[in-house]
Amino acid sequence: MTVARIAQKEQRITGIKMSDEQQKTNDEMIAKANQAVKKVAHEFVGGLNQRVEDLEKAILTNDRNAAVEMAYNLETEAATFGWPRVTRICKWLRKIFSGDFDQKPDAEDVLKTLNALKLMVADPGNPDEVRDEELFRKIYPAMQKVVTDI
Repeated sequence: MTVARIAQKEQRITGIKMSDEQQKTNDEMIAKANQAVKKVAHEFVGGLNQRVEDLEKAILTNDRNAAVEMAYNLETEAATFGWPRVTRICKWLRKIFSGDFDQKPDAEDVLKTLNALKLMVADPGNPDEVRDEELFRKIYPAMQKVVTDI
């Protein structure tokens, strides 16, 4: 829901009508907020591939603290900016590297999941939803065995 829609909904709920000047000011603030969100989203997408590479390095060098921190940051930001599969994979990685799993994962499953994540973010400006959905369907059973609430 955009900031403008939230403001409109709030106005309907409260029944308070803004003056033309207040509405103009409100519209300007909303436009600025939307521009700021677009800028941050663009920055997120622009750095996504590098951040996943950094996560991979942390995992491959067994730097658990860095892996957990990077996975958490990617998980929360991906959720904010509309990357649900990246969110779930990063949540899974965060949980396994913080020791919060139901069953210890096989190294092969971790690498398959990491490779799927890398492919999903390889060209973030042109996401391939069909490919990403198929990738997620392939890795999900192994992920769910390890962390059931993924």
